[in-house]
Amino acid sequence: MIPAQIPLRVDFAGGWLDVPRLARQGAFIVNCAIQPLVSLDNWPYQKGGGLGGSAAWAILNGKDGVNSELDLGVGWQDPAVIQETGLCVWRSGPRPVLEFKANPSWLDGLMALEWLGNEHNTPSHADTPRDYDLIARAGWQAHYAVTFPIVESLAKAVRLSYDVQLREGMPELPEHGQTARKYCGGGWGGYALYLFANREKRDAAGLIQIEPYMRDIGD
Repeated sequence: MIPAQIPLRVDFAGGWLDVPRLARQGAFIVNCAIQPLVSLDNWPYQKGGGLGGSAAWAILNGKDGVNSELDLGVGWQDPAVIQETGLCVWRSGPRPVLEFKANPSWLDGLMALEWLGNEHNTPSHADTPRDYDLIARAGWQAHYAVTFPIVESLAKAVRLSYDVQLREGMPELPEHGQTARKYCGGGWGGYALYLFANREKRDAAGLIQIEPYMRDIGD
């Protein structure tokens, strides 16, 4: 059954390790479904934003989201978490294998996005040199954070992911009183994710507010 509306997603750590040719045994990808939800008639986000929009569009049109993304030469993490929902830890590998899923309610009021003014294109950066050892370390850190859960531990994972992006050559992101920040998805444009220590700091930042999303049983 084709869903009428679905979430997009933010990625915290382990990005690129869902691309089959870049996968590493024993590594993890950590991401979270977000709301507001999207539908074919209501899409409250910019395109090319790094939130899994191409996978969501494929799913809403009745296509296999995982195969659609793999056909583009990128990874499977977007359709995997969009369809699973919640806060998820995935094993790095050729296809999505869910290691752990958590209720993401502890992230309520802590996340926001900033549009950076230009679209990005993930396939065009898939073979760019980057520090995959540090990416794997960030994934392990995020796995630990989700297991307990601990906001500051997740922030550490996001900061490690951002460090990878800076080493790749991406410009520094603006400061907004956050505890951690990173480019969404493959970066080089699109949205930036900001993680805050509490709701008051998030709301005061004046950014695009998002919340975690997990589908209710029976939906």
